[in-house]
Amino acid sequence: MKIEDSLGYLLNSSAKLIKRTLDAQLKMYDITSSQWAVLSVLSVEDELSQAEVADKINSDRATCGTIIDKLVSKKLVEKKLSENDRRSYNVKLLPKAVNIISEVSSIANSVNDLAVIGLSASEIQTLVKCLNIIMKNLDGGLHK
Repeated sequence: MKIEDSLGYLLNSSAKLIKRTLDAQLKMYDITSSQWAVLSVLSVEDELSQAEVADKINSDRATCGTIIDKLVSKKLVEKKLSENDRRSYNVKLLPKAVNIISEVSSIANSVNDLAVIGLSASEIQTLVKCLNIIMKNLDGGLHK
């Protein structure tokens, strides 16, 4: 089998193309797709520990910490010591981030829509189901 036909290659290439497209669309907001992932999670959860954010965006904690620090410097999120555990930080959105969430969410949705042009609703549903199964099969804690 040629590498171009392997599942790993196709998934990785698709993810890179989606990320690259989203990054280009988000330039006007001065955020990256990785930063958007953090903002998106916080828009639903309000306040989370850095470790919880890392888990939710499927990132290692060091990388997530760097992303959060960038968002702090852009005044999009606030990071404060946890009241329950002085070794960890909690993160929450600041008003500047709240103001752009719906617009950026719309852009992210349009990139996802672009990625699945030509697929029926049923095919998209099957694709999502299959991808979730693949992630569950391979999630042995290696990313944490």
